[in-house]
Amino acid sequence: MALFKFFKRDSPLPKPDGPLSAVVPSTSIAAANREVEHLLKAEAKEPGKRGQYDFFTPEEKAQIGKRAAEHGVTATIHFWARKFPGCSLKESTVRTWKTKYVQELALRKISGKDMIVKQIGMKKSGRPLLLGEELDKRVQAYLISMRESGAVVNTAITIACAVGVVKSYDSNLLECNGGHIKLTKDWAKYLMERMGFVKRRASTKAKVSVSDFNQLKAQFVFDVKAVIEMEDIPCELVINWDQTGIHYVPVSSWTMAKEGSKRVEIAGIDDKRQITAVFGSTMSGDFLPPQLIYKGKTSKSLPSVTFPSDWHVTFTENHWSNENTMVDYLEKVLFPYAEKKRDELKLKSSQPALVIFDRFQGQCTERVLHLLEANHFLIAVVPANCTDRLQPLDVSVNKAAKEFLRRQFQDWYSDQIVVQLRQDRESAAQPVDLRMSVVKPLCAQWMISLYKYMKDKPDIIKNGYRHAGIVI
Repeated sequence: MALFKFFKRDSPLPKPDGPLSAVVPSTSIAAANREVEHLLKAEAKEPGKRGQYDFFTPEEKAQIGKRAAEHGVTATIHFWARKFPGCSLKESTVRTWKTKYVQELALRKISGKDMIVKQIGMKKSGRPLLLGEELDKRVQAYLISMRESGAVVNTAITIACAVGVVKSYDSNLLECNGGHIKLTKDWAKYLMERMGFVKRRASTKAKVSVSDFNQLKAQFVFDVKAVIEMEDIPCELVINWDQTGIHYVPVSSWTMAKEGSKRVEIAGIDDKRQITAVFGSTMSGDFLPPQLIYKGKTSKSLPSVTFPSDWHVTFTENHWSNENTMVDYLEKVLFPYAEKKRDELKLKSSQPALVIFDRFQGQCTERVLHLLEANHFLIAVVPANCTDRLQPLDVSVNKAAKEFLRRQFQDWYSDQIVVQLRQDRESAAQPVDLRMSVVKPLCAQWMISLYKYMKDKPDIIKNGYRHAGIVI
């Protein structure tokens, strides 16, 4: 760090015979002054300009390397200086190009190619590509072909495509098989940036801010804890439920478009192909059997999959939860679960339980509330616009569940790409078949796997209650 930063430029330096000489010898003051003045003068000089650098094309490098191999390095430098006055070549640079020329000539002789070296390529700067140049090009070509055919291209699809391409080449390269390739969202975004694509959104949903959130949280947590302690409610009977939309295909409102695009048609943005899942969890870390709501008017809209017997699988015209489906959830999932837990804990059938849910209209009806009261359930309602921070399922479980389903989709999607590439590597990419007849039963199987996964991960559930502040 420059010393002059500690001095004002227009302030005089201490005098050798001034007041400071009573503490510091005059000779020391004079010596320090000389050094500071020297430094200030050096800093005041105009900074030197960088020298001019000459740029040589790969073709010119090959010509220089060839001449150096045939006539010598020094002669080549003199020849180039006469041919292009003002152009400077360093001896070390010419030697490097000469070596590369000779090496390329030897490789061509071994491989039987013609002995004319037209270009000398230099080593690329920066970090090497994760997939390597060849596989990276294949993935890019595949994604471009899919986008041109109208398919959705987002991070999930990008990762799935890349996994499929790598599997078709050598599956041992993937981290899950002991290799070095680990594909993440950040990698997918970086790939799209290198392809000249940008992330575009079709619509924006503003997040509602709550000015008095801390006060609302403190009151909500206090009320919940007070009810638990006053009624002596065990953790197994403190239950939170929540509705969440599950896409058959993990497609968001984000897609990829060429940078500078004025208008972006986002394939699948209006796709209503999803179901509603009602998840439930307890403060002890248990995951309740879910309720799945499909879109349809009859039972024929349900997938032909055998679900666990304690699940509730139903349908509505728009797959949304409503008062009727909530009543079914209480009677066929929540109440049987609570009764079973009371028996396991050897509690009375009138032992109160506590349910935590948000202000969704379909579950705050008089019919639902009366049914809960009649079955000895006390109620704690999450404050409006605070579900993402105070509802345990929203805080932890829902995201983990959707990430699990995303991974299941990516694994399946990449396998479909492997099949395509093994059949014909040279053909243009075809979008994977995502018709309802294909994805509906697949999604059902993934939901069953998700249930087993969450049952084995109680810490994910407990973290939701902990982060919401509901800890006893």
